Amino acid sequence: MKYSGRDLAAGGLCVALSVVLPWLFHALGLGSALSPMFYPMLAGGFLTSFPVGAAAGFLSPLASAVLTGMPPFYPPLAFVMSAEGLVMGALPPLLRKRFRLGIRTSLALTLAADRIVLAAAVVAVARWMDLPAGFLGWASVLRSLPGIIIIFIILPPLLSALEKKLAASPFMD
Repeated sequence: MKYSGRDLAAGGLCVALSVVLPWLFHALGLGSALSPMFYPMLAGGFLTSFPVGAAAGFLSPLASAVLTGMPPFYPPLAFVMSAEGLVMGALPPLLRKRFRLGIRTSLALTLAADRIVLAAAVVAVARWMDLPAGFLGWASVLRSLPGIIIIFIILPPLLSALEKKLAASPFMD
């Protein structure tokens, strides 16, 4: 399959931002409750093709774990977040292109699917590690609610503006 240079560059930029943004949030004392890695992973899903978005979303937490130690490989948060990233990178192009849904609807469905994947992955890991699975599943879903609210405020207008800019760009494909 052939990919455009813009698509690959956007995917690479999203992976790079997925490493840098969480590091900056932690350096500023903002921690992970605002889900700083989600912004570039979701943007990659909205701005790239299905395979590039899926790959960028899946690889982002792993690249960050290798380069910064966040999220950690043990407990296996990097792998849980890779599953989330796969959903965030793969679902938006399908919802937008195949079903022609708007940004907000696609974002809501993507984040709902992400929360389901997160809860299932956390419960599986908790059982594997002999931890209270139900409690950790709910806690992990609820902990990121502030970040999700901010995502709904910031991302739709930003994505709309980026899509318009990219459509008007003479360097498209």
